[in-house]
Amino acid sequence: MNGLAAQHMRTLFHIEWKLFNRIRANYFFVVFVPLMILVAMRSVQEQLDLDRYGLNPGPLMVATSAGILLIFSLYSSVTGLYVARREELVLKRLRTGEVSDPVILAGGASMYVAITVAQIAVVAAVLSVMFDAAPRQPLSALAGLLTGVALMTAMAAATAALCRSVESVMVATLPAVFVLPMVSGVYIPREVLPDVLGDVLLYAPLSSTVDLVRSGWTAELGAAGALGRCALAAGWTVLFAWIAVRRFRWEPRV
Repeated sequence: MNGLAAQHMRTLFHIEWKLFNRIRANYFFVVFVPLMILVAMRSVQEQLDLDRYGLNPGPLMVATSAGILLIFSLYSSVTGLYVARREELVLKRLRTGEVSDPVILAGGASMYVAITVAQIAVVAAVLSVMFDAAPRQPLSALAGLLTGVALMTAMAAATAALCRSVESVMVATLPAVFVLPMVSGVYIPREVLPDVLGDVLLYAPLSSTVDLVRSGWTAELGAAGALGRCALAAGWTVLFAWIAVRRFRWEPRV
């Protein structure tokens, strides 16, 4: 990224941060709601016989929290952001200047990316202390975080392309919000599912990110396994980015 693009990114970040702070309710929806869901999922996972499957609750909860926060704090928020800025003609005006399309989208999402990364880092640190589970493979966890951020941002842009208005964002994001955590090992670990189903769900969009984050604490993935998960996540990211490039609208639909 050249200096001009970096400057544009910083400018867009500061603008979105100021707009975010104008509405205090944003802190509730982006910060407290995902954490409340995380607490609820902890009670659900306590009902599972994790010892029977050789699962450590600490790393499992870290991966669960990462998946929940990526979906609710990043994906849902950025989808709504893209649609709102399009309807306000902000995206159209930005395109008339020297800011490139990728920088416009990345810069707009950067504020929510920062919030999500900070949330995941804090929650992971707290859970590590609670369960006395220090990271054993930090690079794997970092790879999971990076792939998850890229995937959810690309998926948000692709979803925003389907939305006609801000009001339709909630409906458009429902499949991902409800289905994605179920099939990607966020709510229920794939190990507790039948073997065939677990093997199939390995290829779900967010499964690779969940596996990489958990492996950051368990070191269950070797180099080949981690690279395979990164490649799978990259494939999904490229697919959603391609959909966004072809379908994304920069001004309101007539």
